[in-house]
Amino acid sequence: MTWRKYSATELEREYTPASRVANIQTYLDDYATRGDHARQTISHQQVKYGEHPDEWMWHAPIDSQKTESRKIFVFVHGGFWRRLSANDGTFLTPAWRNLGYDTASINYSLCPNESLEKLVDQTKRAIQFLTTMYKPAEMLLVGHSAGAHLVAMNLCTENETKYAGALLISGIYDLEPILHTSINNDIKLNETTANNLSPIKQLVRNTTLKVKNNTPVAIVWGENETDEFKRQSTEFATAWSVSNPGSPSRTKEIASRNHFDVLDDLAKSDVIDLLGAQKP
Repeated sequence: MTWRKYSATELEREYTPASRVANIQTYLDDYATRGDHARQTISHQQVKYGEHPDEWMWHAPIDSQKTESRKIFVFVHGGFWRRLSANDGTFLTPAWRNLGYDTASINYSLCPNESLEKLVDQTKRAIQFLTTMYKPAEMLLVGHSAGAHLVAMNLCTENETKYAGALLISGIYDLEPILHTSINNDIKLNETTANNLSPIKQLVRNTTLKVKNNTPVAIVWGENETDEFKRQSTEFATAWSVSNPGSPSRTKEIASRNHFDVLDDLAKSDVIDLLGAQKP
């Protein structure tokens, strides 16, 4: 079933992850509380990557004096491009630090205060900023929900830079359905911008131009997601593999997890091993 067959009410529900949980605020409060605790117990540096007030990130190196053989977990938060911040992403620091990774949680502006084009550009520049401290081969890019879209846009449009890997969790890769939901009241897409800002459309273009990015990619979602989030993930996975035959994507549906608590399984070996990553 394609998204066009849904009624307006059904489509709205399909693009409302909260429709599959009892209370979304429980999860958002958990992100904030655990993020605050992580920043209180682990040293995080707030670093600017640009001039805009929203262009900053939390950076938590394990050893700030170490300059070689460092790995970094780079997280881009979700929130449908309209809510949350880098503060919320820091709840993931402890688990990835235990695996030997420095961590960074990227902040970006929110719609409608800034355009989605701006958010895509900010994420790209934040990742580029981190390449001044880390080699791309040391960088694991991780995006959740809207953050998965932003990371995917970076992978699909920037160049042929190969990163250590990318984990895309519960993302949106084709923005055309968003035009027909209330989300677009804030995102303000039209047909042209929805096409230009859809990672899956960029992959089709890349295939035609024979542009490849051999970054290992794993696409993950929770069992208790809406059908549209699952469809978006599986179709993007297929498109990535066609565009990048030398590095086909791997996928995983995580049992018993929803759109929000799926993040708690990312540091587990069955997810990390999708990328061929080895624990230190």
